Amino acid sequence: MVKTEEKQGKKDQSLEAENQLLKSHVSTLEDHVTVLETELENKAVEVEHWKNLYLSATHRLYGKKSEAAIASQLTLFDEAETENIAEVLECVAEDEQVTEQRVKTVTRRLNKSRILTVDANTPIVEVIHEGEAPLCHCGSMMERSGYFTRDAIAVIPASKAIVRHSTAQYKCPCCLGDEGESQTLTVTEEDPSLLKGTICEPSLLATIVADKMAYGLPLYRQESRFKSMGVELSRQAMSGWMMSASTSLKPLKAALERSVREYPLWNVDETALQVLRIEGEDEPKQCFMAVRTTTAKDFTKGPVIFDYLRRRTNSSISDLLGDYSYAVQSDGLSGYATAAKSGSFTHLGCHVHARRKFADILKVQKNNALAKEVLTLYATFFHHEGELLERQRSKDPLGEDEYLAVRRKILGKDLAAIHDWLIRYKKVAIAKSPIFGAIDYCLKRWEQLNAFLDIPYV
Repeated sequence: MVKTEEKQGKKDQSLEAENQLLKSHVSTLEDHVTVLETELENKAVEVEHWKNLYLSATHRLYGKKSEAAIASQLTLFDEAETENIAEVLECVAEDEQVTEQRVKTVTRRLNKSRILTVDANTPIVEVIHEGEAPLCHCGSMMERSGYFTRDAIAVIPASKAIVRHSTAQYKCPCCLGDEGESQTLTVTEEDPSLLKGTICEPSLLATIVADKMAYGLPLYRQESRFKSMGVELSRQAMSGWMMSASTSLKPLKAALERSVREYPLWNVDETALQVLRIEGEDEPKQCFMAVRTTTAKDFTKGPVIFDYLRRRTNSSISDLLGDYSYAVQSDGLSGYATAAKSGSFTHLGCHVHARRKFADILKVQKNNALAKEVLTLYATFFHHEGELLERQRSKDPLGEDEYLAVRRKILGKDLAAIHDWLIRYKKVAIAKSPIFGAIDYCLKRWEQLNAFLDIPYV
């Protein structure tokens, strides 16, 4: 009887173990089916994506290239009615009152999705419209009881002016010389501008540089715009002024470089740009613009510096960082990890870039269940981090050690949930698929991604 019970017990344990193993296999198969279904949807969307790219490329090659107006473009011509302040002021009669004042920030709702906010220092030009009093329905003449006020935005177009510089010149009354001989004249030079002696005023230089660098307006388009203003200004002259100014500003660049190296955190990134002509190269080449933004320990922002890189190699990245010895946060480019091995700085990953890998999948397939799931986990993580950061930026922040401890306790759970999700679905994700690539990106850099937990101001 005892032996029978022992055999039955062993049999039950064996069945229970088999049952658990089957459940594990079923769970794995369910995950695999989910991934396969997602990948199948991805492939269908990817086919549609490449089809659209093909059709777009075909249209660019063989489609209509004329800018003749079509029905969907006719509304573009309606914008002119609202942009010129001259048209607003033309309606003011000579006897109408126009006043100017400064007011608080004016916010006007345009529709449900757009808000127009005007700076508080924007002057107000008040236009008073006086019309004939209308008749009431009872036949009586109506009397004015006040004004209905409507605010509108007007823009004053750029204007030009000639700045005539007259500089005193001097001659010595004792050195007049003989008749017919030239006299020595001395001119006092007090022009502090970068392009002194040229026809370019600082305001003109600032306009050219800002339009080119900040708003991406090429010099040939600026040339056309100046021509429409009645100014014949060649792009060659503008290019020469910019190059001359950049040479004069090299000491400022050096001072900024010294300043940024005092900040404890750099956020770095690079973007590709096409260079039309490089010395020694026959064809246009892709180069890079590197940006470094700086942050202080109290979370305040410091200078931002852009650097031109001929190539984005390990050596160029290492040269850019130099002897910097604090924290550098990047998007995971291998050049920074390589530079960290020989440098003295701490290399950090970026969870925003990691999350973006999954967000890019949703741009192609809006119903991707796996991408939505991990983005939900990241949303929780970022929400908790935002609350902690807001608390730390308040008037009563925690001490560094206490803040680090609290942050590790709260964010550690969120990061553990993300890591478990990554491990789980990497086992069943199809190799070389977008979701696999996003997962692999995170897991390969997991230590760098979580290094921020050791630094309170990152």
